[in-house]
Amino acid sequence: MNFANIKLNIENNPRCTLECSLCKRTTYFSLNNTKNVPGIDLSLKDFKKLLDFFKGGFTFGGQLSDPIFNKDFIEMLKICKDNEVNTEIATAATGRKESWYKKAFLSNTNVIWTFGIDGPPHLSHLYRINQKGEFLFEMMILAKEMGLKVFWQYIVFDYNEKYLEDCKKYSKLLKINMKILYSQRSKKDKGDFTYEQQT
Repeated sequence: MNFANIKLNIENNPRCTLECSLCKRTTYFSLNNTKNVPGIDLSLKDFKKLLDFFKGGFTFGGQLSDPIFNKDFIEMLKICKDNEVNTEIATAATGRKESWYKKAFLSNTNVIWTFGIDGPPHLSHLYRINQKGEFLFEMMILAKEMGLKVFWQYIVFDYNEKYLEDCKKYSKLLKINMKILYSQRSKKDKGDFTYEQQT
């Protein structure tokens, strides 16, 4: 099979600090009566092997984890830069310090970061349980100020729908693009998840 133009979505570790109610991780916890998801960190050795096959680039996201918790993640970003690999990150968890984010942003300024903050930052934890939304919002702004391309991902729920237009205006003021997802829990119920992008 030719993987030349395929972009690979990588789950690079088994950890996340969040307990979002619709997440597969949370479902796994309830079904298995545990707070741990099995698995290990993707090693640098194994990550480097992927470079030979997936020329379309990588998205570091996760259904059971958040990419920031891989112990070698910053080194992976450097490897992507050195090999001119298209790279995107989708993150919503908190648990790293500002100094870590600065190192990550500087390691590869060509990365596109998407920050999952649902609604005004101080309310995002209502769905993304354990998230420090205001801190993550500051890191998103920091990435923008450091010259990186960033997106603010906003899942619309009943609790935050009334803030959407204000957040859109705020994102324009900050010159940060938004990815808006409508969930089954929103009044506009457009299916499982539908998506619109504001630039």
